[in-house]
Amino acid sequence: MEREKSKQLYLSGHIPDAAFMSLDAALFPSQYERFALYPPDIFEKYIQMIGVNEGEHIILYARGALGGMVFSSRIAWLLKACALISNTSYGHDPEKVSLLDGGLASWMRQGLELSTDDVQLPVGDPGNWKAHDKLSEYNIKFEEMEDKDGDKMYLERTDEVGWKVSGLVNFLDARHRGQFNGTEDTGLDPYRVGGSNIPGFKNAPAAELVNDNGQLKSKDEIRQWLYANGYKSDKPVVTLCNTGMQASMLAQIISYAVPEISPRVYNASFAPIALKETLPSFSKYSLVLQFLQELLVEVG
Repeated sequence: MEREKSKQLYLSGHIPDAAFMSLDAALFPSQYERFALYPPDIFEKYIQMIGVNEGEHIILYARGALGGMVFSSRIAWLLKACALISNTSYGHDPEKVSLLDGGLASWMRQGLELSTDDVQLPVGDPGNWKAHDKLSEYNIKFEEMEDKDGDKMYLERTDEVGWKVSGLVNFLDARHRGQFNGTEDTGLDPYRVGGSNIPGFKNAPAAELVNDNGQLKSKDEIRQWLYANGYKSDKPVVTLCNTGMQASMLAQIISYAVPEISPRVYNASFAPIALKETLPSFSKYSLVLQFLQELLVEVG
């Protein structure tokens, strides 16, 4: 969402006391990443500008398709890791980062109050939130994807290319099935890229984990769906898509429903992978409304 448009939507009606957070300010466009990650010290400054303090419970929500959780998940993944891990991508307590299941639409369906105030937090000094560099634990870079073990790259550690079972990786492509299968626009240059997916990668569309009402499916449904889409237990998980958005949503939902899994997100687009000459052809969060010592943030 463009920053100006998303801010206008926020001012047209939002949850009372919710501050506005812009994806286009929290992240930046680079050559191969629509939403690239800032170094922790830069991200820290932006979060402090919003007014976040150490120890506060951050509740993220957004609007739009899939209960708005595509956008809020992107930020949540930077702040929150799996429940069994004490640190997060940027260091916030994972027990104090929540998504509003169903986003703003769920709030409105219940007839709850909206505000048009431009919430400015803080009134005085900025927040004191501190970032810590844990990005490599929860995100994977292109350079690591192409690292070799023998004659195979990390991204080739799949059963389809005959990799040894002990070293297999669950590569989960979070895009819609039409993009994965090539029946919809993949966003890639068809004159330079053949096919629509990487051999051995499994299609696990994040969109399929949301019900028609925009809220998450049950944990049992999510677990069953994960195995039905090719997940192999006890193997590392890497999620990816075209921009890191759906991949973050998938990772966030997996860590919620199956906390023993610690996914990593490939944040870049498929472009640098697809254009590598050496590669084969591309073939319910609870509705939390505890405002005491908590910070509600709308992501747009």
